[in-house]
Amino acid sequence: MLTVQKHSPPMAAQGHHGIMKAFNDRAQAAGWPFTCMPAQDFENAPLAGALELWRAKASGRPMPCRADMTARAMKPYLTHMSLLERVLADGRPRYRIRLHGSTLARYAGDSTGKFLEDSVSPERLESYAALYDTVLALRAPVRVVSFYQAPEIDYLMGESLLAPLSVPVSDTPMLLSVTFTKPRPEFTRASAAAFA
Repeated sequence: MLTVQKHSPPMAAQGHHGIMKAFNDRAQAAGWPFTCMPAQDFENAPLAGALELWRAKASGRPMPCRADMTARAMKPYLTHMSLLERVLADGRPRYRIRLHGSTLARYAGDSTGKFLEDSVSPERLESYAALYDTVLALRAPVRVVSFYQAPEIDYLMGESLLAPLSVPVSDTPMLLSVTFTKPRPEFTRASAAAFA
Protein backbone atom coordinates (compact mmCIF):
# COMPACT_ATOMS: atom_id res chain seq x y z
CA MET A 1 0.00 0.00 0.00
CA LEU A 2 1.41 3.37 -1.02
CA THR A 3 0.83 6.30 1.30
CA VAL A 4 1.47 9.91 0.42
CA GLN A 5 2.24 12.43 3.12
CA LYS A 6 1.31 16.02 2.37
CA HIS A 7 3.81 18.68 3.38
CA SER A 8 3.13 22.36 3.83
CA PRO A 9 4.87 24.56 1.27
CA PRO A 10 8.22 25.96 2.51
CA MET A 11 6.81 29.50 2.61
CA ALA A 12 3.99 28.37 4.91
CA ALA A 13 6.48 26.69 7.24
CA GLN A 14 8.60 29.86 7.30
CA GLY A 15 5.47 31.90 8.04
CA HIS A 16 4.56 29.62 10.94
CA HIS A 17 8.10 29.84 12.31
CA GLY A 18 7.98 33.64 12.13
CA ILE A 19 4.63 33.83 13.94
CA MET A 20 5.83 31.51 16.71
CA LYS A 21 9.14 33.36 17.04
CA ALA A 22 7.34 36.70 17.28
CA PHE A 23 5.16 35.33 20.08
CA ASN A 24 8.10 33.75 21.94
CA ASP A 25 10.18 36.95 21.65
CA ARG A 26 7.26 38.97 22.99
CA ALA A 27 6.68 36.45 25.78
CA GLN A 28 10.33 36.52 26.83
CA ALA A 29 10.46 40.33 26.81
CA ALA A 30 7.26 40.58 28.87
CA GLY A 31 8.08 37.72 31.25
CA TRP A 32 5.11 35.65 30.12
CA PRO A 33 5.16 32.01 31.26
CA PHE A 34 4.57 30.45 27.81
CA THR A 35 6.75 28.99 25.08
CA CYS A 36 5.08 28.10 21.79
CA MET A 37 6.59 25.56 19.36
CA PRO A 38 5.58 23.15 16.58
CA ALA A 39 3.21 20.40 17.66
CA GLN A 40 5.72 17.56 18.04
CA ASP A 41 7.97 15.89 20.62
CA PHE A 42 5.35 15.90 23.39
CA GLU A 43 6.54 14.64 26.77
CA ASN A 44 3.02 13.50 27.66
CA ALA A 45 2.02 10.63 25.37
CA PRO A 46 -1.71 11.47 25.50
CA LEU A 47 -0.95 14.81 23.83
CA ALA A 48 0.65 13.01 20.88
CA GLY A 49 -2.51 10.89 20.73
CA ALA A 50 -4.72 14.00 20.78
CA LEU A 51 -2.67 15.48 17.92
CA GLU A 52 -3.05 12.29 15.87
CA LEU A 53 -6.80 12.37 16.48
CA TRP A 54 -6.93 16.04 15.39
CA ARG A 55 -5.07 15.15 12.18
CA ALA A 56 -7.26 12.11 11.50
CA LYS A 57 -10.43 14.14 11.98
CA ALA A 58 -9.07 16.88 9.70
CA SER A 59 -8.96 14.23 6.98
CA GLY A 60 -6.95 16.31 4.51
CA ARG A 61 -8.62 19.62 5.43
CA PRO A 62 -6.68 22.45 7.09
CA MET A 63 -8.36 21.58 10.39
CA PRO A 64 -11.20 19.42 11.68
CA CYS A 65 -14.63 20.88 12.31
CA ARG A 66 -15.74 21.37 15.91
CA ALA A 67 -18.51 18.82 15.25
CA ASP A 68 -15.88 16.20 14.32
CA MET A 69 -14.44 16.27 17.83
CA THR A 70 -17.32 14.49 19.54
CA ALA A 71 -17.37 13.55 23.22
CA ARG A 72 -16.92 9.92 22.17
CA ALA A 73 -13.82 10.75 20.08
CA MET A 74 -12.39 13.00 22.80
CA LYS A 75 -13.21 10.69 25.71
CA PRO A 76 -9.54 10.00 26.67
CA TYR A 77 -8.89 13.77 26.88
CA LEU A 78 -12.17 15.26 28.15
CA THR A 79 -11.08 15.95 31.72
CA HIS A 80 -7.86 17.64 30.48
CA MET A 81 -9.51 19.63 27.72
CA SER A 82 -10.82 23.14 27.18
CA LEU A 83 -12.72 24.68 24.27
CA LEU A 84 -12.45 28.41 23.70
CA GLU A 85 -14.05 30.76 21.21
CA ARG A 86 -13.16 34.31 20.25
CA VAL A 87 -16.32 36.40 20.13
CA LEU A 88 -17.17 40.06 19.69
CA ALA A 89 -18.65 41.20 22.99
CA ASP A 90 -19.05 44.77 24.24
CA GLY A 91 -17.55 45.95 20.96
CA ARG A 92 -14.24 44.12 21.35
CA PRO A 93 -12.86 40.63 20.76
CA ARG A 94 -12.95 38.46 23.87
CA TYR A 95 -12.34 34.79 24.61
CA ARG A 96 -15.14 32.71 26.09
CA ILE A 97 -14.34 29.36 27.68
CA ARG A 98 -17.01 27.00 26.38
CA LEU A 99 -15.71 23.95 28.23
CA HIS A 100 -13.17 23.47 31.02
CA GLY A 101 -12.35 19.86 31.92
CA SER A 102 -12.79 18.57 35.45
CA THR A 103 -9.10 17.77 36.00
CA LEU A 104 -8.19 21.33 35.04
CA ALA A 105 -11.00 22.70 37.20
CA ARG A 106 -9.62 20.85 40.23
CA TYR A 107 -6.54 23.04 40.40
CA ALA A 108 -7.64 26.17 38.53
CA GLY A 109 -11.38 26.38 39.24
CA ASP A 110 -14.19 25.71 36.79
CA SER A 111 -14.21 28.35 34.07
CA THR A 112 -16.89 26.81 31.84
CA GLY A 113 -19.04 29.56 30.36
CA LYS A 114 -16.83 32.38 31.63
CA PHE A 115 -14.90 34.99 29.68
CA LEU A 116 -11.13 34.74 29.91
CA GLU A 117 -10.89 37.94 31.98
CA ASP A 118 -13.19 36.34 34.56
CA SER A 119 -10.86 33.35 34.89
CA VAL A 120 -7.35 34.83 34.93
CA SER A 121 -5.98 37.83 36.77
CA PRO A 122 -5.64 41.14 34.89
CA GLU A 123 -1.84 40.93 34.86
CA ARG A 124 -1.98 37.55 33.07
CA LEU A 125 -4.83 38.31 30.67
CA GLU A 126 -2.68 39.77 27.89
CA SER A 127 -0.39 36.72 27.80
CA TYR A 128 -3.25 34.24 27.44
CA ALA A 129 -5.04 36.34 24.80
CA ALA A 130 -1.79 36.72 22.83
CA LEU A 131 -1.19 32.96 22.95
CA TYR A 132 -4.68 32.21 21.65
CA ASP A 133 -4.39 34.93 19.00
CA THR A 134 -1.15 33.29 17.85
CA VAL A 135 -2.81 29.89 17.35
CA LEU A 136 -5.65 31.52 15.43
CA ALA A 137 -3.12 33.33 13.24
CA LEU A 138 -1.26 30.07 12.59
CA ARG A 139 -4.43 28.04 12.01
CA ALA A 140 -2.29 25.04 12.93
CA PRO A 141 -1.71 22.99 16.09
CA VAL A 142 1.11 23.95 18.46
CA ARG A 143 2.82 22.60 21.57
CA VAL A 144 2.88 25.01 24.50
CA VAL A 145 4.94 24.72 27.67
CA SER A 146 3.67 26.84 30.58
CA PHE A 147 5.02 27.75 33.98
CA TYR A 148 1.95 28.74 35.97
CA GLN A 149 2.08 32.00 37.88
CA ALA A 150 -1.16 32.04 39.87
CA PRO A 151 -0.17 31.67 43.56
CA GLU A 152 -2.37 28.61 44.08
CA ILE A 153 -0.75 26.66 41.21
CA ASP A 154 2.69 28.28 40.80
CA TYR A 155 4.34 24.97 41.70
CA LEU A 156 3.05 23.43 38.44
CA MET A 157 4.14 23.46 34.85
CA GLY A 158 1.96 22.40 31.97
CA GLU A 159 2.31 20.95 28.50
CA SER A 160 -0.53 21.59 26.07
CA LEU A 161 -1.72 20.87 22.60
CA LEU A 162 -3.50 23.97 21.28
CA ALA A 163 -5.27 23.45 17.96
CA PRO A 164 -7.90 25.23 15.86
CA LEU A 165 -11.30 23.77 15.00
CA SER A 166 -13.43 25.17 12.19
CA VAL A 167 -16.96 26.35 12.93
CA PRO A 168 -19.52 26.40 10.08
CA VAL A 169 -21.13 29.69 11.13
CA SER A 170 -17.89 31.62 11.70
CA ASP A 171 -14.65 32.49 9.92
CA THR A 172 -12.88 32.36 13.30
CA PRO A 173 -11.98 28.85 14.45
CA MET A 174 -12.59 27.63 17.98
CA LEU A 175 -9.59 26.52 20.01
CA LEU A 176 -9.08 23.06 21.43
CA SER A 177 -6.66 22.90 24.36
CA VAL A 178 -5.54 19.64 25.96
CA THR A 179 -3.26 20.14 28.98
CA PHE A 180 -1.29 17.88 31.32
CA THR A 181 0.54 19.23 34.35
CA LYS A 182 3.33 18.17 36.66
CA PRO A 183 5.27 19.78 39.51
CA ARG A 184 8.05 22.09 38.38
CA PRO A 185 11.50 20.51 38.77
CA GLU A 186 12.63 23.10 41.33
CA PHE A 187 9.60 22.35 43.51
CA THR A 188 10.24 18.61 43.21
CA ARG A 189 13.82 19.15 44.41
CA ALA A 190 12.69 21.44 47.22
CA SER A 191 10.08 18.94 48.37
CA ALA A 192 12.63 16.12 48.37
CA ALA A 193 15.08 18.23 50.35
CA ALA A 194 12.40 19.11 52.91
CA PHE A 195 11.84 15.41 53.66
CA ALA A 196 15.52 14.38 53.55
